[in-house]
Amino acid sequence: MTRLFWKTLMDLKHPRILWRLFIPFLISIALVSLMGYSAFALFFTSEWFLQNPVIVEMEAAATTTEQWLMGIPLIGGMLVWVLGFLITILVGVVGLLMGSYLVLLVAMVITGFMTDSLIKAVRDQHYPDQEYSGHGHFLGLIAQIAGFGLLMLLVMLLGLPLFFIPLVNLVWVWTLGFIFFRYALLLDVGQVILSEPEYREAKSIRHWTPTLGMIILYSLTLFPLVSFFAPVLGVIFLAHWMFERRAAPVVLEH
Repeated sequence: MTRLFWKTLMDLKHPRILWRLFIPFLISIALVSLMGYSAFALFFTSEWFLQNPVIVEMEAAATTTEQWLMGIPLIGGMLVWVLGFLITILVGVVGLLMGSYLVLLVAMVITGFMTDSLIKAVRDQHYPDQEYSGHGHFLGLIAQIAGFGLLMLLVMLLGLPLFFIPLVNLVWVWTLGFIFFRYALLLDVGQVILSEPEYREAKSIRHWTPTLGMIILYSLTLFPLVSFFAPVLGVIFLAHWMFERRAAPVVLEH
């Protein structure tokens, strides 16, 4: 796996690959800024959101809890401050994660339109003798990823109570995000390079090289700006793994 990562990083020195690395970055910056400062701002200040029964009940419960704590002699005010501080930290961390996922999702969509050209650049640079035809088509890819994304959203909604449990909420959100990240990139690259039987075998969770590679790349998205570049690096990494696997399927590490 280390060797594949090294080849991925070395590919960034080639102009055909390097300039494609920054396309998701530039477009995502514009789109996320537009969504962040307009759509989301309008949503969270709308009457529908503010007057929603769930939101109203949560605000009433928070007010009641604060009044009850303030009624505790001597330490009531301190408990309110500590609880408010912890909630602020929790909301900030969850907000950072959700913001990173939004950036990552936009970057993945943009990268999806460049997957063919990225894979061709990798093939021409390292595996010029390999021919590939893949399987499926772009509309089918979009439909499958959208369907899987809706399934993940449903699972997230069903697990909504977990968002209110410290640390568990972070692990929950991270796990769902990683599952989607791995599924989407493997499907995107696999449909371009592999036949359908090859893809069905390659997507198995028992292949630890792509799984660990995606874990590392996905974990790096917690750092600012890395989310913009992770999908492109993931496509390059998986392209190397799949091309090498097709060239030496018996001896290549799983």
